[in-house]
Amino acid sequence: MKKIIFLFFILFIFNSCSNELITVVDEYNPLYQVRAIPGNASIKINFWSGILASDFAGFNLYISTTQTFTNALLNSSGGYPTIPFSTHARSNITLTFPTTGGLTYNNGTLYYVSVTAYGTNDLAEGGKIETRIDSIIPVVPRQQQNGTPTGFTITPNSTVAYTGGVIKSYGVQSNFDAITVFTNNNITTTSESYAVGGLYIASNTTTLYKLWITSSGSTYATHTQADKCNTI
Repeated sequence: MKKIIFLFFILFIFNSCSNELITVVDEYNPLYQVRAIPGNASIKINFWSGILASDFAGFNLYISTTQTFTNALLNSSGGYPTIPFSTHARSNITLTFPTTGGLTYNNGTLYYVSVTAYGTNDLAEGGKIETRIDSIIPVVPRQQQNGTPTGFTITPNSTVAYTGGVIKSYGVQSNFDAITVFTNNNITTTSESYAVGGLYIASNTTTLYKLWITSSGSTYATHTQADKCNTI
């Protein structure tokens, strides 16, 4: 009889430990490597994320013409999150700022944008659970055009030169939006090596240019707020 009681005691302890091992812990990891992608009267935001939380509902998008945000953009139903999404392991995500409710993004206008992860659990201090705003990114929507912008000289199999400012090569890229930030690092070069698939960004301190050379021609974009925004 004593042996039977002892076995039941051991089974009880084992069962208790097993219950602890399957406890679910919600994880709201901060979003990182956030960057804005300007388009023609449009804006996208790209980032890395990994959210393992039972109440995770999606992402909130923020936009303003100043560096201060009031509220996130509402979704099509008039609530939050801005963009519904499901839980996910480490992923690279691109979201498009919505145009519902008459929202417009004017070419040539400087905006500031950000993104957060949003859940449905209530917080003790009020509101719902949401990751903090870590990145406030300037972005200027602009047209994307075919051809060569003013001031550039493309010499196939030789060089890509820019007159009136500096230019930096970002190597061969698979698409126009692969690089969106001009990192000048006090560069002084006015000419870079030519490459098919090569992506170049140039600046004259007031105007920012991005040029992508493909086998079928060139594509470029530009905006005139280089002193405030290094995203192109």
